[in-house]
Amino acid sequence: MPRKGEPQRASVSCAQQTVTTPKRIQYTRPAIKRAVSKLLETAGQEDRDGEDALAVAPETVRLAEKLVELFPGSVEPPDVSASPHGEIDFDWVASKNVMLTLCVCPSGEIAFAGLFNGSEIHGEEPWAEADPLPRAVETCFDMLRENTLSETEKQKTPA
Repeated sequence: MPRKGEPQRASVSCAQQTVTTPKRIQYTRPAIKRAVSKLLETAGQEDRDGEDALAVAPETVRLAEKLVELFPGSVEPPDVSASPHGEIDFDWVASKNVMLTLCVCPSGEIAFAGLFNGSEIHGEEPWAEADPLPRAVETCFDMLRENTLSETEKQKTPA
């Protein structure tokens, strides 16, 4: 929920097509890519929210779809949304202490911010379609995976 005075995000659900395994959820990338593509319909217009939001550009969608291909299969599907700045955001929230946001910027950068049980990480990395996943983003996924597993174990342990 946006704070008062903050422009709204356009969100699309990732119709989760999942296969449950003992401790992991494997997802299909096509479902996430469809959610990204749908942002062109829901967020492809300037000022879509009456608050001067920038449109999501087809080039940003293309970069985001390419990024989805590089997501590790061992993480749950993210929430997908468009920011008022024309960026595409991928959000993973495992708990109030474990969360990660990746942002595909129209400039071609990937911005990231994560909270992992008290450890914070954030930054921006230049990225192009042909590039591998930046090492800092790989680290974010590793931390998300490790801390999601530790959160799951905490929930199973009786208090």
